[in-house]
Amino acid sequence: MRREDDPYLRARYGIAEPSRSRYKKWFTPALIVLLVGGSWLAWSANHYSRPEVRSTLISFKAIDSSHMQVRYSISFRTASKAHLCQLVARDFSANTVGEITDRFPAGAFMPSTIVSTIPTRVAAVNAAIIRCAIA
Repeated sequence: MRREDDPYLRARYGIAEPSRSRYKKWFTPALIVLLVGGSWLAWSANHYSRPEVRSTLISFKAIDSSHMQVRYSISFRTASKAHLCQLVARDFSANTVGEITDRFPAGAFMPSTIVSTIPTRVAAVNAAIIRCAIA
């Protein structure tokens, strides 16, 4: 017999029998937190990794002092709804000097890349996609 199992030594030094009830106190709340947190994590990963509209700026080029050409790609999860993309052109001080909204009707055929021209009031040095969303 091991010394740790001797009932005399356990009584003398006040070593209590291991209790299984102390594990039951935290097991139920931990299981609830795990189920709720795990399901929320799975939902958010699925929801935010597959957005409704996904756009990617490919390139931009200043055509002249009053026009900026933008090439971008866009993909929709649901093509049965109308969509729009807001594009801007900015000058050297990051002021917005031109803006355009491209509209895509519901069920429209989408090419792999879209080329748009933004009219500007002064020479622009960069362009960006502000947002693409369901109209």
